[in-house]
Amino acid sequence: MPELDLAALPKYTPLEPLPKYSCEPSSDERTLQETPCHSRTVPNGTYIQRSGKISVILYEQESGGGTPRYGRNGEISGSIIIEKPHEVSRITLKVEGKLDTKIPVCGPLSIRLFDHSCISWRKGDGDKLSSHLPFSHLLPRSFIYEGSEHDLPPTFSVRQVGFDLRATYSITICVSRARHAMNVFPRSHKVKIPFNYCPRIRPHRPILMNPNFFSAIKTSPEEWYQTSSAMQMRRDMPELGTVHCDLFIPGGRVYSLTDKIPFHVQLNGHTDAFQILMPQPGNQLKIKVSLYRQIRAENKGEKSFNNTLIGESEISESPPGICESSSIIHLDWQGEANIKPDVMVGGFIAGNVSVKDFVVLILEPPPVKNDKPSPFYPLQMTVPIRLVTDSFEEVYDYEPPPV
Repeated sequence: MPELDLAALPKYTPLEPLPKYSCEPSSDERTLQETPCHSRTVPNGTYIQRSGKISVILYEQESGGGTPRYGRNGEISGSIIIEKPHEVSRITLKVEGKLDTKIPVCGPLSIRLFDHSCISWRKGDGDKLSSHLPFSHLLPRSFIYEGSEHDLPPTFSVRQVGFDLRATYSITICVSRARHAMNVFPRSHKVKIPFNYCPRIRPHRPILMNPNFFSAIKTSPEEWYQTSSAMQMRRDMPELGTVHCDLFIPGGRVYSLTDKIPFHVQLNGHTDAFQILMPQPGNQLKIKVSLYRQIRAENKGEKSFNNTLIGESEISESPPGICESSSIIHLDWQGEANIKPDVMVGGFIAGNVSVKDFVVLILEPPPVKNDKPSPFYPLQMTVPIRLVTDSFEEVYDYEPPPV
């Protein structure tokens, strides 16, 4: 094979940077065809912060002036507007993230998630500084803690008595101006902008809503996750048999912060056991299904936990299914668990901190005569779940736009 003559190859001009595109057509454009998509569009607003003779503009932000927001692998792009640029000697950009924990057992711990600094412009490097200096920085996806790689945690803050946890992110612009003849040190001015880091995650499977649980469990049993437990008695009464409790929730166990989580509770056992469990018609079994969040922080081998109620539910009785034996009773309840609207962050594990969520079922037997405690102990069942930012959405039908 003959050797290639590199000198004969044509010369290519360097590519120009890609222009900014918008998802919405401009006034002189129209959409010819589009594929329906449930993903969020890129915002086209700006965030502006002014301080003295410096203004910092961040692009692709929601309109309204809220805290800047970036997602996974997000690009921080913006511009620095400077008054009297001829006085400036250097401009630096710093982007950092920190995870701070403070627990009473072993004191505070601060983990630097990342700390990226760069010189955006320096006098004497060749280019003359104008009053408008663009900048861009790509956020990392992960960080290293004790030799292991972890995804960056979302912006998060919990402050309670004896428990303080914060994951924070910020951009700092530092503008240094040339010193005057009488000043020894150069003058510098910093603009610090906190921003929210919000990586988006969605469930790997949808929640199939079916008002008839017994029909759904027969046709699609794989769509439900079942956990079972037996109610314990204060003294052994084997002749009564066992009262079993089954809790059913959607099989994926990964739900959005905005999802309504359906569930079904079923008690089954011998009629004699139910007569002791609920001896009086007026005293009903108390059933409560809630959502709890457990935050754990670890430092120097010591662990601290914080449990918080993040969701509740409404429960109603449902008609029982067909029993195979007249001596066996099934009692059924169903409902939906709703997450509180102030819960803005899903679960995560990062560094020395973990945020995990659970569905918790509590059964409290009613007292017997003379308010004596029930022969049955209260029952608590806990099912780990994961809460994420987005719902599972899928397009089944598509209609082309009108011509």
